Amino acid sequence: MPGQTATNIATAIVVAIIAAGIALAWFWQIAPAARARRDESRLPHIGAQWFYFAAMAFFTVICGVLAQGLFMVLCKWQWPDLDLKTGFGAMMSVGVFGAGVAAGALYARRPLNAMQTLQNNALARLPAPPGATSPPPAPLPPLPPIARAKILPAGIGVFCITWTLAAAASTVWNRALDLLGVPQADQELVRFFHIEHSTPRLLAMIFVTIVVAPVWEEIVFRGALFGYLRTRLPRALALVAPALIFALAHIDQGVRFFAPLLVFALVHNKAYERTGRIGVTMISHALFNLMTVAAVLLGIGGLE
Repeated sequence: MPGQTATNIATAIVVAIIAAGIALAWFWQIAPAARARRDESRLPHIGAQWFYFAAMAFFTVICGVLAQGLFMVLCKWQWPDLDLKTGFGAMMSVGVFGAGVAAGALYARRPLNAMQTLQNNALARLPAPPGATSPPPAPLPPLPPIARAKILPAGIGVFCITWTLAAAASTVWNRALDLLGVPQADQELVRFFHIEHSTPRLLAMIFVTIVVAPVWEEIVFRGALFGYLRTRLPRALALVAPALIFALAHIDQGVRFFAPLLVFALVHNKAYERTGRIGVTMISHALFNLMTVAAVLLGIGGLE
């Protein structure tokens, strides 16, 4: 009976989230008034040349690898029996890598901003071409980011939309895979939580899932990758390419989660562009992962 009660409560919560997601998707994106604002952007252009950006990306990856390497050395010294390839050890190792990447990305913003300033100053000092009557008009600046007070409610709203669309994508995708004869398989995250019985370790795994992962993945995939490509590729490709990379980066979770994760990333790309606040997608990502962990611990399953 307690298990049935928990299932009923979880079902009611999911129904409420889906209903809110449908309503918010209508008001924010589908309604006639919303369609007029569909292409609004609140993100500034990242003006660094591609080789500078690639160097900073390489730097952030190295930061993650170094952090992970130090963690592995520490584990061999202090906890030699800890398996870093599965369960708790694997999640902690990935979490440390993500923390290193996030720290490196935040530090890399400073040289990128400095390069942008130098580039702007150099362009401003360039003489006008012969015969030119006036300099070309400067591009219109984007809209300012939403107010900080709106970050939390916007993040909750984006989560409702993301969960609704990801659930729909998961249903269609899994039925298609069933028709193709692709076997069912447990998600790696589900297996990790099922084999762990230590409460402190479970709490650490939950912290990595709902805090560390959303922060570093949003910084990398939304803040850096999408933020850089959105003004350099055709609009549709700029939205889809980072989302495909995000979904493929999680392919170890299983092919059945590819479509919902692709939809997840597409919605977050759009939300980041429309709000100009990476905190919005971090909150949505954290809530999405929290729902997944709760479903796993209750024995219901999950999307991601």
